[in-house]
Amino acid sequence: MWQLFSLVTLISGAPAGTVAAQRTETAPSIDGYIDEAVWDACPGETCDLWQFAPNYGESMSQPTTVKILYDDDFIYFAFFMYDSLPEQMIEGLTPRDNYINGEWIAVILDTWNDGRSAFSFETSLSNSQMDARIGEGGGWDYGWDAVWESGTARHSDGWSSEMAIPMSCLRFPDSENQVWAVNFQRILSRTAENGWYNLSESSLMADLPTFPELVGIEGVEGSLGMELRPYASGRYYDSENSDETETTGNVGLDLKMGLSSCITADFTLNPDFGQVEADEAEMNLGHFELFLRERRPFFMERSDLFEMPFNLFYSRRIGAVGWNGDVIPIIGGAKITGSIEGGYSFGFLDGVTGRIWEDDTTLVETAANFGIFRGVKQFEDFNYVGISAVSKDSWEQESFEQESNRAFAVDGAFEIPGNHLISGSAARSWNTGMDEDGAYRFGLQRVRSTLSYWLNASQIDEDFNVNGTGYTTMTGLRSANGGIRKTFRPEDVFTTFSLRASQNYMVQIDGETLRNNTDAQVNGTFKNGCNFTVSANYDADFFDPYEGPEGRFYGSSLSGFVGAGTNPYVPLRFWLGTGGGEFDNGGTFSNVSGNMRYRPVPVLEASFSGNWYRTFDTENYNWEAGAFDNRSTEWKSMTFRLAYMFNPDMNLRLFSQYSNFNVDFSQSEEFDSDELRANMLFAWQYLPGSMFYLLGETVFSGDGAGDFEDPDYGLYAKLTWYLPI
Repeated sequence: MWQLFSLVTLISGAPAGTVAAQRTETAPSIDGYIDEAVWDACPGETCDLWQFAPNYGESMSQPTTVKILYDDDFIYFAFFMYDSLPEQMIEGLTPRDNYINGEWIAVILDTWNDGRSAFSFETSLSNSQMDARIGEGGGWDYGWDAVWESGTARHSDGWSSEMAIPMSCLRFPDSENQVWAVNFQRILSRTAENGWYNLSESSLMADLPTFPELVGIEGVEGSLGMELRPYASGRYYDSENSDETETTGNVGLDLKMGLSSCITADFTLNPDFGQVEADEAEMNLGHFELFLRERRPFFMERSDLFEMPFNLFYSRRIGAVGWNGDVIPIIGGAKITGSIEGGYSFGFLDGVTGRIWEDDTTLVETAANFGIFRGVKQFEDFNYVGISAVSKDSWEQESFEQESNRAFAVDGAFEIPGNHLISGSAARSWNTGMDEDGAYRFGLQRVRSTLSYWLNASQIDEDFNVNGTGYTTMTGLRSANGGIRKTFRPEDVFTTFSLRASQNYMVQIDGETLRNNTDAQVNGTFKNGCNFTVSANYDADFFDPYEGPEGRFYGSSLSGFVGAGTNPYVPLRFWLGTGGGEFDNGGTFSNVSGNMRYRPVPVLEASFSGNWYRTFDTENYNWEAGAFDNRSTEWKSMTFRLAYMFNPDMNLRLFSQYSNFNVDFSQSEEFDSDELRANMLFAWQYLPGSMFYLLGETVFSGDGAGDFEDPDYGLYAKLTWYLPI
């Protein structure tokens, strides 16, 4: 029945399977009340959205009304969300792009109508905003931000929302008649209903190629204007332990320029990311550096265009931390991204980083230039061909000689009937002081289905290395992996229930087995929102080439994990998981982790998370003793967050973390490291797109004997000003 539903009943005059927008000469006032004459003249009817959860395929228990207008500068949406129990509607304020339980409405726009990417604009009952870009795989990237208006209002029979989305923040074809694709999503908290206008038949909520068309938009042009964001910042730092103080100031500029209706250029000069929350401390028992999530706005925006095979581009390489612990400064950067008719999309990024000096006399890190390019030609749905090229170049400086790191890759995919996808990629790297070498991958998978599988085979040659611009770990190997996943939607007990099994095999090119792993997992979500996961993992005998001077063979191991959580839509929710068994490097391990979130009132939310991970008597190389040794480790981490919302544009957030890492070898002295850090951030959007930040931070470091050293203090302030030109 739901497949027959279309907005022909929603917007009069629209062909079946489409949604129509109506031009207006009078812009509505965006205050949340849909009571103006311009809205009265817009056709629109009440309709039922369809549940993705908890009762897949059933209509939502409460109806929704949608109206759409546009003019030369904006597209406008009006929603009325009926609710027979309005006193139970949950109203919760949140910082921008932070989802909380409560009433939400969203519009998702695929302005190219190609099923490859979309924009999402979301508002809550309290008028908190979220916006994101959605990729073809259904992933939501909330690093993308636009400046748009919204308003909401509470009523005796539900709530209403208005949105005004500027044409200038969208990218679309240069055509007189626009044909976009659209979908709508509503969250009804008290019943945990997740409703959609067009319901996906696959496991993806936002299955872009299935969106209905949005028609009726004519004679609009993308803005070729500019958005200027100058900033000024200051920082005071006081290290009680070293008895040093430092006061610094900075000014910089971010510029966004529309080169055409579908191509955008972004520039940054002396960028400053001091207001970005610091990375949490994490445990690392492996041989390679941790892969850190990008948090900086310049790199997060349109990051989907820079996704490359073999991790050729890892944005945290630009402005990374030098070997002495100082952050490498970014002098400036430029980024051009866009999509043009014919299925072409591209992204070019260039960044220049500065030097780091030790005691103002010794050069620690050289200045460098990073050049990143990605281009894709899409045919239909998942069919595409892509090319990637990356480079890092540092010229001769002081005692450092000229050095370059370059890599190139081609990749593509071809869909065959039945939602089966064949993909492949090949890459080559050129690095100063190393031989050039390659990497190759072939894959077969099923997409857009509740029954999916994947099969992959790859080879990474010994001297393939993209760590200048990307992220490379093990090399000189061949690997194969595969798996199957089935998602069920039982009608009685579960919202979803899924079974997953996978196999991973990795071998050195000269023959030693590096991994032979079998994993099985069961996941389920009950009708009441509670959820669980259970997994088992078996590792067969393998060789670790990085353990000790010559590597080491290890025997098989068996481990398991179980976790469960409560309904995420209620004000108080928990998640707890525990695992253990035999450790990869011999010995055993145990792990307990959990988190809790609590919103006692709409303007306040507190969260707590903890992790306790221990290994016992593992067989690792003790470099201090120069021999293999028995090692035990312990990692304890506790994180607390508190957010208070004065209004949708002003908030106060606290972040604090205590972490402890202990390593005890039998043949050497025990190592113990403690850290307690906390920061308080005040953020105020005093004008649309313009922000003021005030951050206070303190760090206590352990002295290795169970006590803390004197703390370091910092105070940071930043003012940004949004100037549309």
